[in-house]
Amino acid sequence: MKRRDALVKELESAGCLSARELASRLGVSKSTVVRDVAKLREAGVPIRLDQGGYALAGPDSVKRAIDRALRGRHVLRLEYVNSKGVPTVRDVEPSICLGGRGGHWYLVAWCRLRDDVRVFRLDRISWAEVMDERFPEPGRDRLAELAEAVGG
Repeated sequence: MKRRDALVKELESAGCLSARELASRLGVSKSTVVRDVAKLREAGVPIRLDQGGYALAGPDSVKRAIDRALRGRHVLRLEYVNSKGVPTVRDVEPSICLGGRGGHWYLVAWCRLRDDVRVFRLDRISWAEVMDERFPEPGRDRLAELAEAVGG
């Protein structure tokens, strides 16, 4: 069990790791990592497989991904569930995260799917993954749209 706890801690701190990276950090084989991940999933630990490896799903991992994307100007791929319960996967260029009405937190971002500024309620983001792609500093028009979206 200690090894599985260590595996979860590695994912909490790193965000997303391949089976090979986890095996190296934990001093075990890749097949042991795969078995441990399966056991953790069976126990209810929300681990998902991304293109970059294993990652924790859930609010904390979403917040960490948003933070990393904001700091590094990286595109963020996320699954957003709208108010009707319909999920969509979107690539966004995050600009700001802020608190708002009812104690909810929101992400303001340029949504490539809608080709427009969108405001995403954080508790409706199922998962988020930081992409390698970086996006440029927004121009004046985009900044004006972002300011309008947050009531500025």
